[in-house]
Amino acid sequence: MKRLIQSLWQNSALFRMALFSALVVFSYLFFSQQNIPQTIAHTDKYGHAIAFFVLSALLYKSRKFSRFSQITLLIGYGALVEIIQHFIPYRSASLADVAADAAGVLLFHLIALIPWVQKKLD
Repeated sequence: MKRLIQSLWQNSALFRMALFSALVVFSYLFFSQQNIPQTIAHTDKYGHAIAFFVLSALLYKSRKFSRFSQITLLIGYGALVEIIQHFIPYRSASLADVAADAAGVLLFHLIALIPWVQKKLD
């Protein structure tokens, strides 16, 4: 069982499929009409940060691009989402959403650097 889990964890094709699925789901959520009341302030910003943290993890594990390219691609995707939302009547664009997207991306990559930093310090 441990061997199977390790094999799946190293399977970049599996993470690419998960990344594609996540992009489809998140894109649907970003562009669909939402009628959910916000009982907690800035809930949508937390949602953006979490979504982009997950996308960062999946893109990182897919091993397709350099770290800089991953960060650039995902922040660019976040900006593109907001540009498209500007033209959708029931949605609105927000620079704060792009900032939340970037925060999720950067938080993941800072956490991903921890093993590298620990190795350098040893």
